Amino acid sequence: MKNKPQNTQSLSRRQLIKLFGTGVATYGLFGASAFADSKTTAHIVIIGGGIGGAASAKYLRLLNKDVKITIIEPNPEYIFCPGSNEIIPGWSTLEESTFNYETIKSRYQVNLIHDKASLIDYDKKQVKTAKGDIIKYDKLIVSPGPSFHYEGIEGFNQQLAEGEFPAAWKAGKQTLKLRQQLLAMKQGGTVLISVPADPYRCPPAPYERASFISTMLKKINPTAKVIILDNKNSFIFDNNFPYYWKQHFAYGTPKSTLEWVSKDMGGEVVSLDAKNRNLITADGTVHHGDVINIIPPEKAGQFALDNDLAEGDWCPVEFKDFSSTKHKDVYVIGDSVDGDPMPKTGFLASNQARVVVQAINDELHGKEIGMPFLINGCVAMAGEDYGMTLSETFRFQGLGKPLAERYFIPEPTTNPEKQLVLANMARNWQRTFRKDIFS
Repeated sequence: MKNKPQNTQSLSRRQLIKLFGTGVATYGLFGASAFADSKTTAHIVIIGGGIGGAASAKYLRLLNKDVKITIIEPNPEYIFCPGSNEIIPGWSTLEESTFNYETIKSRYQVNLIHDKASLIDYDKKQVKTAKGDIIKYDKLIVSPGPSFHYEGIEGFNQQLAEGEFPAAWKAGKQTLKLRQQLLAMKQGGTVLISVPADPYRCPPAPYERASFISTMLKKINPTAKVIILDNKNSFIFDNNFPYYWKQHFAYGTPKSTLEWVSKDMGGEVVSLDAKNRNLITADGTVHHGDVINIIPPEKAGQFALDNDLAEGDWCPVEFKDFSSTKHKDVYVIGDSVDGDPMPKTGFLASNQARVVVQAINDELHGKEIGMPFLINGCVAMAGEDYGMTLSETFRFQGLGKPLAERYFIPEPTTNPEKQLVLANMARNWQRTFRKDIFS
């Protein structure tokens, strides 16, 4: 989904109930479908231990008790990006978003290699790691996450993103750095947030971040201002965020402490003047920021780009089973996929994992691969007391065809109690999702 698609139908209330029922049924089927009589010794290797990779390992083990599963992941812990915006105003901690792989290894009997995958030999069906180990596979699932095209903004680079201009689009030290800069910013200072064009991970997150920062500054720096410079003319939940912003930040008035500048109105950032802390937009306007947060453009993970899995910036797949269209017995899921109209979300990565492992297990047992039906449940918050939800479905339409999308975005509610319920639901949804992947 690119922001809000115009050529799809909204779901009715009855259809939504059916949709959520289907989601529950899917979870139940995975829990009850282990093949006790399976004798296969196939080796499934997974590149990347993030949401897509960890979900693939867990769900595959639930389906098949005998298959051998190996994850190749260089980091000993995984930090969730979904929900990490809450760390910036201090509503959550980095520790709450950090998980290790002990449960994946012990409960689901997954072999974990803490190394960086470097090269795939497709003819020999082998993966080579940075340390020189060779791992053979029967099926390979590639879930490397995205890579960030820092140089897409002139004057910007990875070093700056890890230093004085934290991108914080991968949760961790940069997230804490951004928080520290906001806390230390002078009174009446300006925060600039640069938002890239689609596609990028978690479409509503830049606007959620801006809203959280504005809420934070309202308490500690009430004359400060947040300006969103956007490379798009619309954004997801643009029926909800502005409603909240008007209520809390005088959005749309001369006294507003939060401003959104669309692409057509001069919001497209083309360069960074790091020395003077300025962002320059396509129309030549110079914006000075005391704190500058550039969310960089994205493309497929570097591992996928280096191993001939991509065409252009993204990896083409066959949506029936997310198999690579370029190499046999290889599947690509998550942020690296050329998946339009699917957005790049952690929840969809976990559901893509379900499709892949079901297809692999069916093939191992000589069964016909079924038709996938994917669900995306997206939540966001404008503040601690205001939440919003989105529901999407993606239906397989045939080989070589894009998925058919349907979506539903509720209109904003004026009921404070309902707003709080939605905020709590969004917050708890994030926490439950994290636990589901790594428990």
